[in-house]
Amino acid sequence: MKWATVLAGAALSLAFANSTLARTVFVSAFNGPWSVGSNPSLTYGVGDNTGAVVLALETGATAITITYDSGFASAFSGAPPSVDVYGYVGGIFGSGSGLSGIGYSGQPFPTFSIDPTNTGNPLNLMSLVGAFTDSSGLVKGSPFACDGSVRTCDGSVRIFIPVGATRLSLGANDDIFADNYGGWNITVTGVTAGVPELSTWAMMLVGFGSVGFAGYRSRKALLTVA
Repeated sequence: MKWATVLAGAALSLAFANSTLARTVFVSAFNGPWSVGSNPSLTYGVGDNTGAVVLALETGATAITITYDSGFASAFSGAPPSVDVYGYVGGIFGSGSGLSGIGYSGQPFPTFSIDPTNTGNPLNLMSLVGAFTDSSGLVKGSPFACDGSVRTCDGSVRIFIPVGATRLSLGANDDIFADNYGGWNITVTGVTAGVPELSTWAMMLVGFGSVGFAGYRSRKALLTVA
């Protein structure tokens, strides 16, 4: 009976374990985080950025995690790339850092769409910014940025996917992109709700059947002895 119980327990564990699909991508300091053309109410920058890095979300995923792997970027002409996905920590031209989220160009940073009132955690210049979109590029829910205060991009924080989103759009937080340098290698992992596959259901049924049969044999043995 013991082996049957173990089998059933293993099947249950497999059935409800989260499945994940990890993809590693390079996000350039030239990439804007979403299409302004598809989102005219979420404008940023002077329009000199390249398009966002776009990933299709895993089917059934309910959340993602982002892990910064390597690479550095710069937002200033001639300055060597030196900042990771959390940007220029210390509040240089960032939203939520005591500034307005408006750059030297007079145009907002992408993070202005996240925290226009400067009341949240600091979101720095040249941080990684993301948004969930539908297949047409329309942003769903609120954009997000790598926030060093809660280590959003170290793989430990789940970023939940809003209803209607099928894509993840990624880029840099800046208003003038033409003088940027570098970029980052990141890993995006989709986290699903753990729906059992057919093979797992089969294992569960075998396990439960074995437990029931073992119990039946035990009861039969007791009746025979009596």
